[in-house]
Amino acid sequence: MELLLQDKTLLMTGGTSRLGQALVRKAAREGARVFFTFFKSFRAAQELEETGAQGFSLDLANVPAVDRFAALFKEKTKGLDILIHNAAATADAPIHKMSEAQWDAVMRVNLKAPFYLTQKLLPLLLRRTPSKVFTLVSRAGIHGLAGASNYAASKGGLIAMTQALARELGREKVLVNAVNPGFMRSSMTAHVPDEVLQKNLQESPLQTFSDPEEVADFLIYLSSDRMRQVTGQVFHFESRSF
Repeated sequence: MELLLQDKTLLMTGGTSRLGQALVRKAAREGARVFFTFFKSFRAAQELEETGAQGFSLDLANVPAVDRFAALFKEKTKGLDILIHNAAATADAPIHKMSEAQWDAVMRVNLKAPFYLTQKLLPLLLRRTPSKVFTLVSRAGIHGLAGASNYAASKGGLIAMTQALARELGREKVLVNAVNPGFMRSSMTAHVPDEVLQKNLQESPLQTFSDPEEVADFLIYLSSDRMRQVTGQVFHFESRSF
């Protein structure tokens, strides 16, 4: 049976999120050498490592820590086929109550970290043809999100960065695309009031929340050699961001 990611090296940030866990497990089953980062979910990381994946505890908001991780990662592998920026942070508040610290905390994880980590690992990406970079974005980055201007701005910036890097790195055969996984139940949405969840469900064209397993399957397909000429795109799952 054909393995879609046979002998490929994949690194994903936010590997212990619901989507991250689904992707790590599927990528390992599809033959990839899988690495992932996580912040504080040590138990979930340990369970993922039982698949053969290797996890790294990393605070993406800490630039020196990212530097150390990048140096260590370069020692562990000679090339990188797939880099997936999945980790995200929230610090919601209306604009008149949002502190500068809340704004900066979200920007550091959601926007600066993808830029900085891509920059640091670009030499490894250039050793594979084609290599692929994926950013996980949100409709909030297009339509905005009341009460979370920092999150919306970070995702909007991430979409713009994705499209800019697609143009910049295309000649180097690095494909850069974004995936909006839609609204799904996760640790990030656990605090969302039930009435907001139901409103989002009603507004979804499919009347459903996004399924992490299906999103992970889609990312596996995009990461495989079956997709070699698509870059600069934003792929949307139907469930809308609230």
